[in-house]
Amino acid sequence: MEPFQSCISAGVVFCLLGVFWILQNSFNTARQFYDNRGIVWTPPRLVRTFNKLPVEGVVIILFTLCAFCTEQVYPNWKWKMFNEDSELVNQSEWLHCTIYVAFLIYGICKALATKSIQGVWYYVPLYRCFAFAIEALLLIFQLVDSEDDRTYLDFRLHLLHVLTVVPVVLTGMMEGWWDDPLLVRLRCFSTFLQGTWLFQMAFTLYQPETAAKQPVVSETSDFVVVQYTFDVNNNNYSTPGVTRDDDNPGMANFYSMVFAWHCIVSVIVITFCHAMMRAVAVCIYRRVLHQKVTKGEDIGMLSPIPNEV
Repeated sequence: MEPFQSCISAGVVFCLLGVFWILQNSFNTARQFYDNRGIVWTPPRLVRTFNKLPVEGVVIILFTLCAFCTEQVYPNWKWKMFNEDSELVNQSEWLHCTIYVAFLIYGICKALATKSIQGVWYYVPLYRCFAFAIEALLLIFQLVDSEDDRTYLDFRLHLLHVLTVVPVVLTGMMEGWWDDPLLVRLRCFSTFLQGTWLFQMAFTLYQPETAAKQPVVSETSDFVVVQYTFDVNNNNYSTPGVTRDDDNPGMANFYSMVFAWHCIVSVIVITFCHAMMRAVAVCIYRRVLHQKVTKGEDIGMLSPIPNEV
């Protein structure tokens, strides 16, 4: 799989996971609030379907299997890990495949847990943390080992990518000891941020072009400007006709600011999704409460939904 398609496909999955997790968490928190007060609440059909079917697990399994196979066969076969001289080849492809296998294990565990198989649900947070930890570990060592072969901008973008994965690992570890909704929302934010940042990396570093030419280097007054086009041999992509100095620290600092914009957008999206689901829960709560009052039933100590829901 080419880097552009790999980043785009993974970005879509992580964005969907972040949104799905925050909606699911908001729904489960509201449902627990109702259950503790003895209120019968029939959730929306779509939400009930997501809770009964192993949607998340099946999606992760299908994506990882397709990504693993595509990584190895497109645009050419890369099943060999060592060549005739016992030298390691296709390192990036096998690194990506290792990450896919880690998430495949998590997807299988999640699918089995959704079907209420006894004892599996307890290990879901562990395998989720394990998958993201494998991703962070491999990305960090790949980044450190190839630092000299990367441009300043390429290194900065991949470093910021690592920073989006680490919070998911830390929150996943803490969720094993503290059942705090804030940790779940931080995990949702970091996962969604990773998805949006993969989109940014795809269009910044790996945008595919049709011209098969080597990069053209031209001298300017103080620094070298490289006009990138598609390099078939080195998988080097960029926008045609656009000059950009990827070793200029100013350019890397600009994309650090872009990363901050991604953080802001991710916070807005996650907050909106949580507020939307909570608003739905408040509307249902008021409707149920109104029905009880109309029928003359004793509402006891029923109170409005607290802010932490």
